[in-house]
Amino acid sequence: MEHSRHEPRPTKPDKRGPSEDPGHPQPEAAEVESARLLANDAKEALKREGLSEREIRRLADEYIALDEGEGVPEFIAWARRHARA
Repeated sequence: MEHSRHEPRPTKPDKRGPSEDPGHPQPEAAEVESARLLANDAKEALKREGLSEREIRRLADEYIALDEGEGVPEFIAWARRHARA
């Protein structure tokens, strides 16, 4: 039985694609839990600033996918700068 050949993956995958919010970088499978934990830890602070839970999750996904960091205070500061007006 022959196996079909797959095209090699790029060295740095494009993390944009099918998601709840196409066009925004999405975390790899191994990063999803980190994004969820980050969103949960920052949720109260960001909700007080008017962000919805969906927006907080989207921002956490993007923050982790772009390898911006993992710290909650840093994420909150980043999210404030990148939240939709």
